Amino acid sequence: MSINIKIMPVTQDNIRACARLEVSEDQKKFVARNLATIAWAYVDPKFTPYAICDGETIVGLAAVEYIPENDDYDRHWVPRFMIGEEYQGKGYGRTAMKKIIEMIISGHPDCQRVRLSVVPENAGAIQFYKSLGFVETVEMIETEKVMDYLVRVNSL
Repeated sequence: MSINIKIMPVTQDNIRACARLEVSEDQKKFVARNLATIAWAYVDPKFTPYAICDGETIVGLAAVEYIPENDDYDRHWVPRFMIGEEYQGKGYGRTAMKKIIEMIISGHPDCQRVRLSVVPENAGAIQFYKSLGFVETVEMIETEKVMDYLVRVNSL
């Protein structure tokens, strides 16, 4: 199976497919619903949702947030990331996250780190992000643990 991941804007043409994607039942307590992710972009211009596509098939949804008024190290976030249940375990998540990080860095060459937060009980997600080069920090956002991908340390 050849993976051809593209990170595409959420549009009128793909919004329904994005909204239909769900994670497994045991993951739902850790991941925001896709409609909530898409709706957030309506009220926050710094928050941009993207469809994760394998060719023409939408396999996941992510959101990127750029906050220019924050300190340099705290400007680039991936506040949402999910791969649909039927597409998990096939390499889509790993490839998609690498492409998202590449997209952020190419648009912001001064990017020092890419940040995300994760529910502390979501051991699978924490291990997944660590395997991509993210490190746990001591920071918390509300009840979630912050993890950083240090751009200058890691190379894709």
